[in-house]
Amino acid sequence: MHFTDKSIKALKPKEKPYVVTAESDARGIGRLQLKVYPTGTKKFQFQYFLNGRRRIEIGSYGALSLADARKKFLALSELVQRGGNPAADKVQIKVEKKQAEAQRSLLKLIDDFIIFIKKNWAATTIKRTHNSFKSNIIPFITEDMQPQDFTTDFARELIYRVYNRGAKQQAGVVRSDLMSMCKFAIDFDNSPEQFKKENRYGLTNNPIRDITFEIPKSVGERWLTTDELSKVWHADDLPKMAQLYFKAALAFGGQRVCELYYSKLSEFDLDSNIFTIPKERIKIRKRGDHLVPISPLAKTLIIELALMRNKAGHLWSHRDFSEQHASLSTLRMSLQRWCKKHKMPIFAPRDFRRTCKTLMGEAGISKQWRDILQQHDKSDVSTIHYDRYNYLTEKREAIDTWTEFLMNRVINNKHKADTKTQYE
Repeated sequence: MHFTDKSIKALKPKEKPYVVTAESDARGIGRLQLKVYPTGTKKFQFQYFLNGRRRIEIGSYGALSLADARKKFLALSELVQRGGNPAADKVQIKVEKKQAEAQRSLLKLIDDFIIFIKKNWAATTIKRTHNSFKSNIIPFITEDMQPQDFTTDFARELIYRVYNRGAKQQAGVVRSDLMSMCKFAIDFDNSPEQFKKENRYGLTNNPIRDITFEIPKSVGERWLTTDELSKVWHADDLPKMAQLYFKAALAFGGQRVCELYYSKLSEFDLDSNIFTIPKERIKIRKRGDHLVPISPLAKTLIIELALMRNKAGHLWSHRDFSEQHASLSTLRMSLQRWCKKHKMPIFAPRDFRRTCKTLMGEAGISKQWRDILQQHDKSDVSTIHYDRYNYLTEKREAIDTWTEFLMNRVINNKHKADTKTQYE
């Protein structure tokens, strides 16, 4: 049959599928055919001989024009005349297409990694990591880049761009984030769930592993004496919210900065006297929520802070955004300015944790209960997965002892709180 649009449209469906072959005098080049189905669907196919008769589908008439079908026929015919096998090539094309569809781009890998850490990491680490990718990594990745394109040399370029501007600590953070992202990709592709499935990311080794450089250690040593604490507690020129954080940080035994500073009123049960730090905000989520007893001293501070909460319930609220918590930089700068004004050695919010840890020992609280109160207890399998006791009774005893120490050595020590002595 001579194929024209008119002759093809004239073909009527029958009870069973049938095949019509285009006219041709040549031999060994294959045949262009049209298969007509009972539904009226018509599909082009290529018939050739290779150890017997074989056929492969080219496309449906309508979606594929007759002219395009002839072009595909000529390409397949040329392949057969060279000794090729169109069916094998088609299978390979399908495999490659399937692999391409299954595999994520490098930008998509980053998106998947951010979703993963949101389920498994602490809120403050998530925010830091997300900002690191946003500033130092994503701007230099194109949409067509694949995870396999993420070589050691490319990673070095990203890391050293940060390192060479003098931000060595930040460069270490970038390296750590990239290392974790690549590990996530490799672990996912090698997980039992992916067995016999196409690799999603295609990374076979971690390109960050061999990138090493010296990072200056930033080990905090600053802790405040009882006289210094008394000066800050009774200072009349420290911004109110900064001073309230300072007092609450001491009253709650030195919990991590963001665990307290980002807290909401709903987390404080003033009837049961328990402050529940949700697992999303603690360092090791697998331990679950962290319970901290509320002492009478802490309760007074929370009641005062509750009067200044924002719409979302944050006790330390953002100055410009009514539903966000305050910025940590605001707290840090307030403390630094006060220290400089009074010529006191500068301290940061995180130093209160070290201060409490140190002075609670002086107050007679054992290291075991100090560690449990500050979530420094062991991170072994037994502690994380099996020990579900909340140690609330022991924590209350520790907080009571600590509160008595604060009252005697810090709060009622106002006569030593003259900020003009010792440092001026």
